[in-house]
Amino acid sequence: MAQEDSGLDELLALSRKFTKQKEDNEKQERQRIEQGKKVKGVLQGLQDLNLQMALGQLKAVAKPELIQQVAALKTSANTESLRKIITKLVDDVERQVSALTPKSETTAIVNQMRTLSILLDLYFSLN
Repeated sequence: MAQEDSGLDELLALSRKFTKQKEDNEKQERQRIEQGKKVKGVLQGLQDLNLQMALGQLKAVAKPELIQQVAALKTSANTESLRKIITKLVDDVERQVSALTPKSETTAIVNQMRTLSILLDLYFSLN
């Protein structure tokens, strides 16, 4: 009978230990999830701040339509819209520079604009 009580006590002890470990693991998981939410909040705050700073800088140099497009990025979850805005802007500048004369001086600028466009596309594809 003493062995049965000893075995039962051991099972109860193991059960308590298992329950405690499970509770600890669940607590750690909840803490990890909460920490992740905090980090996401901080990152979103930084993105919002960057967007607001960019909008403030653009007001001095960009057309209102472009500012509206950039402001709309706040609700966009990816960078595809920004990539399209930049590509269109690069294309517009390239066309304007190509229309200038003499052509020998503008060729280097057009090539630089194309290079910039390619590198920006690469940047956004890697992000």
